[in-house]
Amino acid sequence: MNEFASDATSAPSTIPSNGENIFPKIAHAENSLNTATDRYSAANLFSAGTIAHFLVQQFPAISGPEWLRRMAAGDVVDEHGVAVTPTRAFESGLRIYYYRALETEPRIPFDEVILFQDKQLVVVDKPHFLPVIPSGRYLQETLLVRLKRKLGVDSLTPIHRIDRGTAGVIVFSAQEKTRGMYQQLFATREVRKTYEAVAPINRALHFPFTHASCMAPDEHFMRMKEINGEANTQTQFEVIREFTPALALYRLRPITGRKHQLRVHCAALAIPIVNDPMYPEFLPEPARDAPEDFSKPLQLLARAIEFTDPITGSARTFTSARQLELLAIHP
Repeated sequence: MNEFASDATSAPSTIPSNGENIFPKIAHAENSLNTATDRYSAANLFSAGTIAHFLVQQFPAISGPEWLRRMAAGDVVDEHGVAVTPTRAFESGLRIYYYRALETEPRIPFDEVILFQDKQLVVVDKPHFLPVIPSGRYLQETLLVRLKRKLGVDSLTPIHRIDRGTAGVIVFSAQEKTRGMYQQLFATREVRKTYEAVAPINRALHFPFTHASCMAPDEHFMRMKEINGEANTQTQFEVIREFTPALALYRLRPITGRKHQLRVHCAALAIPIVNDPMYPEFLPEPARDAPEDFSKPLQLLARAIEFTDPITGSARTFTSARQLELLAIHP
């Protein structure tokens, strides 16, 4: 669910862990439309004093027929989950939710798998290519929006990062009042994360070892890089097995959690992750209207997450059932 609509004020909603905006608008209706009929005289498709009439006026970039289509599809609902119809009367103070779609948004042909759900958490096995939150060309085709629509849990928020290209385990908070307790586990490094990656063999490296470096933003805003300075990132490396003369399967355990940390560390060690479009060489993204190429998934998998639940005190372990593509080709 991507946008909230109403009459008075608006403010962005954010993910506390990384500060990215999820939803463009959230607001409450405060004034009755019945006292401002002249303001809505241009909306001939809907009767004045209806929620639909208000939406046409509040969001003029979206046409009346498009609102009709969304309502017919059940994509416009109130705060109780009740569908809004074209004739439903305006109610002052009612919060309205609607799903925003891009006409050119492509379907990502891979499905998420829910590994666990209770009142506090939803844990998901994410496929490659699926963004976690709305951004760029993707709104509906994001893990967050898919889950909200599938589960009907509007309070879902991811409590840690996972790149769009990376597959595997990601944890969502379902309760705002307990979200900070789980976020604190990541902030204090009490969560053990294990990744697997396919990358070239480098005989100059002697495994297992821990790589530590200072990382900072690169000149290109999308990338990170290693620089001279006190180490602010650490990753443990080990080889699981070599499965071709040139490629190995590695186990990576990040001790810290910087953006693109595993990808930057692998590239710096001359074992760049297979199919990485950003490290060591940045490959420009295709044109926005170009069809997406799903033939080369990044060979990086978030295999498992482990932590002690701050509410129940029980040990939690969640494991992905996915397999990296190159391992399926070379078992």
